[in-house]
Amino acid sequence: MLDLTVLASDTRAQAWLEQFSLGDRPLARKLLEAFTFVSRDDFIGHMRTMLIREAESIDGKVALYAERELGHRFGVPHRLFKETKRAIRRAYGAAGPAAVKPTKSYDPSVGSEGIVAQMISDLCREFPEKFLNHPGPDQIRRKRARAFWVVTDLIGSGDRARRYLEAAWLVRSVRSWWSGRLMRFAVMAYSATEAGERSVASHRCHPKIHIVLPCPTIDTMFSTKVAEEMKRLCTAYDPTEGEPGHAPWVWSGPSLGYGNGGALIVFAHGAPNNIPLMFYKASRDKKKNWTPLFPARVSAGISKDAFGINLTAEKINARLNNLGQHSLARSVAVLKSDIPTAQIFLVLGTLSRPPRLNDRVLASRTGLPTHELAKLLRTMTSYGWIDSQRRLTDQGAGQLAHARKQLHVTTLAMHVGKQEPEPYYPTSLRQPI
Repeated sequence: MLDLTVLASDTRAQAWLEQFSLGDRPLARKLLEAFTFVSRDDFIGHMRTMLIREAESIDGKVALYAERELGHRFGVPHRLFKETKRAIRRAYGAAGPAAVKPTKSYDPSVGSEGIVAQMISDLCREFPEKFLNHPGPDQIRRKRARAFWVVTDLIGSGDRARRYLEAAWLVRSVRSWWSGRLMRFAVMAYSATEAGERSVASHRCHPKIHIVLPCPTIDTMFSTKVAEEMKRLCTAYDPTEGEPGHAPWVWSGPSLGYGNGGALIVFAHGAPNNIPLMFYKASRDKKKNWTPLFPARVSAGISKDAFGINLTAEKINARLNNLGQHSLARSVAVLKSDIPTAQIFLVLGTLSRPPRLNDRVLASRTGLPTHELAKLLRTMTSYGWIDSQRRLTDQGAGQLAHARKQLHVTTLAMHVGKQEPEPYYPTSLRQPI
């Protein structure tokens, strides 16, 4: 969720908003405010924490692979490892797939796999006894790796992560390790859409999905009615409208980004192709003068103050209002408290209505990373504010009632000292007799 003060001061964002008509501008501003801007420090820090934490449960070494586009033929990806030509195929090779390798000779650009590969290299140098950097079959056998992890920034449609898993699954030795329970698969992503997570989880290797934050989308951030308005807005201002193969009248079509994602997340290292096209596409028609906010999916032009997922007092207040907790949002107990205390009130307000056991929904409503949310839930359980089913106990409900009561007391507080009497003004008069 974008800070309103940052949006007001960012000249590039204001110039982009001015391209909309006056009637559509408030809707476009609301859509932009729903974006999550992830800084580089947030990305690296939370991903490292998640990888190290989850690796503690693995009895053996973990093979890390940066997700990237792989070569394919007729939609089938090439095998990740080489195999012998004998009757019994066996994977071989000391080196695994390259962490960064363009699949098109005419386009040597590097995507998000660059920053992910750098993070993997740092982790493997720091914890050589636990992590392996893109190992080949020979190294997997020699080091006895017990986990195959694909690391990425975002699971949007899930297509690329599935292709990477499929490339490994096509290797007979890998399937043998999996069937013998010698290796398990997982995809470690900073964020993921619901549809993308379901797609990847349905792969034959049954990978586990671990994320830091759920990916906000148009459907998850707005009500059904407002989401339809946002989709119509994205379609109406699609700069690629009229190009071959494009159907501008379809709301869930290409206007919402690759895979009909409608994602609302941007990283400091770039914007994904799952966000609506009007944010990163320019019009090829000279008659349509449209300047995207993230040209060619480059996000470096946005003010660095816009990036960061840490909750501020303004963000907590906005999320409480979105939850319908208006009195709690105006409470002195929330407004005057420090951020950790305000986060506890935010989680308590979120748990006051179902669903309570869905971590994805709770993280989406609160804006907290999943591991921080889990820590807060454990803390509130130890305080006796929630039970095992995350329902508010009498003590937890009392905390919310006390916070709301502080608003009432503050509103009705009497001033100290001599007060001038307010003049009397009659509000109704009757006709004299």
